[in-house]
Amino acid sequence: QARPGDPFVTWHVDPLGSEEVVTDSDHVAWTRLRRNRTERWATVFGDDAARVTALLCALESRAPIDGVTVHASAYASLPQEFRPPVTGHWCLWFLDANRITEATRSFAAGASILDLNDARIDELLTHSDSARIFAGAPSIIRWAGVEKDGRLLAVAGQEVEASGAAHLLSVCCEPEFRGMGYARAACSRLVVEADSDCSPVTILEMYAANAAGRALYSAIGFTEVRQYRSGLLAPRASVTEHAS
Repeated sequence: QARPGDPFVTWHVDPLGSEEVVTDSDHVAWTRLRRNRTERWATVFGDDAARVTALLCALESRAPIDGVTVHASAYASLPQEFRPPVTGHWCLWFLDANRITEATRSFAAGASILDLNDARIDELLTHSDSARIFAGAPSIIRWAGVEKDGRLLAVAGQEVEASGAAHLLSVCCEPEFRGMGYARAACSRLVVEADSDCSPVTILEMYAANAAGRALYSAIGFTEVRQYRSGLLAPRASVTEHAS
């Protein structure tokens, strides 16, 4: 209700995974447990740093927060106690099923569906610095890849969000074959397969500075939703010293 039409909230947030939720007009914040349920992360959507801070304080008053995700536009203006010293700067991309083009369907023809436990997947993903899901993961419903003479040159995986959205992840191409359209083919194949499953949208996350990724996903038809920053907060002792 606070952020109607926000693709992240609509398609990427699982309400059942949230703990506390607080709102201030069009600003919304919630907490959830991550890292084997040992870290409590707060996510705040909104561009007004003062209102973001107030929502973080409201959540912190209920339970200690270990990490935060905020809009990149608000990050620099947050007080030190809520500004992680090291962050991941990333963005969400979105493709509506109704906007899949014939060009994307043509790209998809260059990739095939792989066995979920194909050992070559993990071997290839050693070249990725962002892959977090690997072969055999129970959340993955399919892998797509480009093969040549038995060698796996590019790969991409797909999960399904609680919302029904398809989620692409663990996209990787052999370094010597980058720029040849192989990762584009693997991702396009998953987009087309998701459309066949009647997924309403496909989403993915990437580092904001990934220029090659921007070119790849734009060619398939994705558009960037927004940029975010995520990171662990400073240790509580440091926060106390700062406040004093």
